[in-house]
Amino acid sequence: MKTKAFQILFAITLFVSCGPKPSKSLSVITKETNTYISKVEVNANFKTEVTEGALTDTEGFQDIGKFKYTVFFDSQTKGLYKIHNIEITNTSISETYYFKDGDLVLIDGNLGGSPSKMYVQNGKIISESKYDAAAQKMLLEKAKRFQKAFQKEH
Repeated sequence: MKTKAFQILFAITLFVSCGPKPSKSLSVITKETNTYISKVEVNANFKTEVTEGALTDTEGFQDIGKFKYTVFFDSQTKGLYKIHNIEITNTSISETYYFKDGDLVLIDGNLGGSPSKMYVQNGKIISESKYDAAAQKMLLEKAKRFQKAFQKEH
């Protein structure tokens, strides 16, 4: 009888400890991310690299504007913290991508005068956004491209 009770108790404990972990609420994630972003913004020890150039049409022949992006990273660990991108054509686009432990956590964008913060978890935008699904997808893809380019160079 005691062994049966012990086995049942053990099975319940194993199930509870190995079961799915409850995810954090959006408000907790937002608060934690904002605290992290505040620390990133005041850190003056980051190394920065600036890249500037011309934006061309889809064929690559005609200049239609210019871009400038700045990468903020730790020079010792090569940890990426922030990428700020500006694109100027007939409209101005400003995007800041924040990374924590190699993962994108926030996109602070201003596409043509429409500012929006998008909180990201596991590669997906988890907060409401002023941007449509296509714009959100584009921003997530840009973040991946910027991150891959950084990793390739460092």
